[in-house]
Amino acid sequence: MALTRKLIMVLVEDSDTIRHYYSKVFENSGFEVFPAPTGFEGINHIYEHNPDIILLDLVLPDIQGLDVLKKIRADERFKTTPVIVLTSLREMTIVQKAIQSGANYYSVKGSDSPEKMLQMIYKLIKKNMQDTKGPEKDEAPAETDNEDQTIQESDFEDIEFLKS
Repeated sequence: MALTRKLIMVLVEDSDTIRHYYSKVFENSGFEVFPAPTGFEGINHIYEHNPDIILLDLVLPDIQGLDVLKKIRADERFKTTPVIVLTSLREMTIVQKAIQSGANYYSVKGSDSPEKMLQMIYKLIKKNMQDTKGPEKDEAPAETDNEDQTIQESDFEDIEFLKS
């Protein structure tokens, strides 16, 4: 069955330069991209737009990317949504934590070409669609209270915030 809509991506990246660059690359490849410079904005975009793929930096100005990942994986709606961690952190312990927390792929910034990233994105989206074979994303979502979907700092009281 052919897709009749654009694929949706949420890009959580605090660097303006990198966020704008990847937004253009993926928009030019046919994605509808919702960029977010903070973890909170990223989570809100995820809840609002139900993306096909999430690109997530680990070092963000408000909350750690691993905590964003854990938060979205705890939500049944996003348990299988592919997440690519795109970060400058290379330490093996961080890579392992990201994968254990639910990342599908880990990319160190600058190590993968945009073409390789696109190949991985398409592969992960296709695998997720085959694995879930549930209702189409175009179907109307279940009735929900928008207030419950908006993330506030109080939702993260048990998570250590990054210190400036």
